[in-house]
Amino acid sequence: MSRRLYFPSLYVWGIVLVLCVISRLITTIYYIEDIDSLRFALSMVAYDIGKLQPHFPAYPVFCFLAKIVYGVTGRYAITFSLLGGMSTCLVIFFMLSIAKVHCTSLLGKICMFVAFMNPLLWLMSNRYMPDTMGVACLLASLYYITIPEKYNHGTLLCLNTVGFLLAGILMGIKASYIPFLLPALFICLIQYSGRVKKIIAGIIGVLVWLIPLIMLTGWTDLVAAAQKQSHGHFSDFGGAVSTNPEIMIRVSKMLESIVADGFGLYWIGRHPITAACTVFLIAIILVNVWYGLSRMQDATLYKKYKRMLRNPILLGTVTYCLWIFIGQNIIYKSRHVLPILPVVALGIAFCCYQFIQNNMVILNKGGRNPIKHRLLRWGTVFMFLTCYSCVSLNTVIQHTQPTAIAQVHRYLHNRQLESSDNLTIVSVPLIKYYLASQDITANYITIKDETDLSLLDDIKTGLIVIGSPLPNRTGRKTETFYHNPYVNRMWSELSVYEY
Repeated sequence: MSRRLYFPSLYVWGIVLVLCVISRLITTIYYIEDIDSLRFALSMVAYDIGKLQPHFPAYPVFCFLAKIVYGVTGRYAITFSLLGGMSTCLVIFFMLSIAKVHCTSLLGKICMFVAFMNPLLWLMSNRYMPDTMGVACLLASLYYITIPEKYNHGTLLCLNTVGFLLAGILMGIKASYIPFLLPALFICLIQYSGRVKKIIAGIIGVLVWLIPLIMLTGWTDLVAAAQKQSHGHFSDFGGAVSTNPEIMIRVSKMLESIVADGFGLYWIGRHPITAACTVFLIAIILVNVWYGLSRMQDATLYKKYKRMLRNPILLGTVTYCLWIFIGQNIIYKSRHVLPILPVVALGIAFCCYQFIQNNMVILNKGGRNPIKHRLLRWGTVFMFLTCYSCVSLNTVIQHTQPTAIAQVHRYLHNRQLESSDNLTIVSVPLIKYYLASQDITANYITIKDETDLSLLDDIKTGLIVIGSPLPNRTGRKTETFYHNPYVNRMWSELSVYEY
């Protein structure tokens, strides 16, 4: 039986890999969409942590792999999409492996579809960033760490040890995802034997990238970059709770990141199709909740739910949610919820499967007209997945069009070609960095706060101001650029004022 299942599985995963790579290549973005993407793009040309190419924690494993692919393709846009496509396939593979769901089953197909079409996962697989690869490595590590010890006997290398090795490597891909693994790592060390071997494997996973990073950067420069970036992240620009302490805003934005950004569901101001998608999903979930509550009297089921509360994956999800709520910029960067999405996607897929397979008693009480009710169940799930796909495809297609800051860059580039003199550009430091790094030669005046506006007192004309208009001055021209904030929350609307 296992041999019969093996070849169809291999065939299915081959198709999934091809679809993931081709779809991400089709939606490749050929512009720099934000500051973080710029830093990773520049790292393909010259990897330099001191110049924030990229910023600390340096992401050495991701950048090393990207450099190899970039050496073959010669185009960083294609490089990031290729890595994103392959990482998406790994995310789907380990998502199903963790849930012990076979890819050829109905549940497996629904799981794969929900993950493949996930809007935020798709966006991040095209963005010039390591997040999708980080989620793939996180799930792989989680899968091997949570394998029961009885399955490790007779193996040359303990499978749990592989999980610890991958955890160390994950720190070189996306260090901020480590909190998700902490409960699983702790439980594995406490409950299973071979603690020393596992810890050594984790250390090796770190040393594999840390030693080359120290040799490349230098210990002193690496420590200086770490101190500067860590201090800035938690006390200045990082968007942690220490710098953005509005609790209700953080709660709202975290929910929006998961619901609207993560799964394309309805939020205030969104398109009606997102509302339709939400209504269908709520109906599916409510029926499953009703069905689950009706079976709570079953002692076996009650024990199963009780065990779930001690599940290292659910504990990791809660731990990670607390970490990003306190320590990450969830107000402006929805991508921080990415590791949570596979867990939620499994829940959604399971609800859809249960709705189709096991809810005949609820939807067909009395057993009358079973064909009609079967069509109703399939139709509801089909409509949800159709609306979900439409939202995702629309979002990724919009992603192929330049963001507001990229449109500003193009506008100023054209102005630069038209003018014989250098432009005088007034902006905040990050926008200056974005423009100056992409060959916009100008006289830059950086405004950090209102006190810096005095720098403009002696300049009456010829100013190009990005962001907010100057007080007590009448501009001669204003251009405003937009993009969908569910593509990227950063600078979704930017105005250029000319004086």
